[in-house]
Amino acid sequence: MTTRRRVLAAGSIIAIGLGAAACGSEDIKLQAGERPNITRGATLFAQRCAGCHTLDLAGAQGGATRIHDRERVDGPNFNVRRETADSVLYAIRNGGFSGAIMPENIVVGQEANDVAAFLAKYAGRESKPTATPQTPQPTGGGGAPATTGTTTTPEAGTTSTPEAGGTQQAAAQGKQAFTTNCAGCHTLADANARGQVGPNLDDVKPDEQTVQRQVTNGGGAMPAFKGRMSDAEIRAVAQYVASVAGK
Repeated sequence: MTTRRRVLAAGSIIAIGLGAAACGSEDIKLQAGERPNITRGATLFAQRCAGCHTLDLAGAQGGATRIHDRERVDGPNFNVRRETADSVLYAIRNGGFSGAIMPENIVVGQEANDVAAFLAKYAGRESKPTATPQTPQPTGGGGAPATTGTTTTPEAGTTSTPEAGGTQQAAAQGKQAFTTNCAGCHTLADANARGQVGPNLDDVKPDEQTVQRQVTNGGGAMPAFKGRMSDAEIRAVAQYVASVAGK
């Protein structure tokens, strides 16, 4: 693409974002007594970023909420995607993590710092913990698990086991985390993901250790997700991708 076309494309994206923010904005909903820099960051996000990103508390509905609705200019859904200030500043300065869609330096200087502070605090507030709560065991008088001297056996015809249920839940958690954080850049048929920025995972068929290492540390154009995704989410994504890629 020529320099002239790149400038025109970036200008078009900015114009779309500004227009969507201006005509579809809602009241910004921050906690009472919020710091001035974060309040400014929320206002700037609504003005500059709402055309391509979703974040309800900033009145931004620009990104897809379902894979089937995704368009090329859709950015991450910050209702569910957590961010650090450093990752936001990197994306602002470099045109996202791929440099393919988002214009560079859509805000600069203190304005960029304010947007980063706002997203670092408020992005990902709708994320749900992926850890499975432990069911308390009945205890005897000394605090040790109580024993009854009997053994419970599965009913006839029952094939489900606790291990199977845990595996299914882990796969669902991994798929959800992948859809939220990875589907915009990667292709993976099981998740109905058709991203073209990163490798096609159905072709690469990475093993679990490779996925976990790459998601944790990043590499190439891919950012590191350590600190943005929990360790449990990263493990779940790695297990999920390794089990379904290319199948």
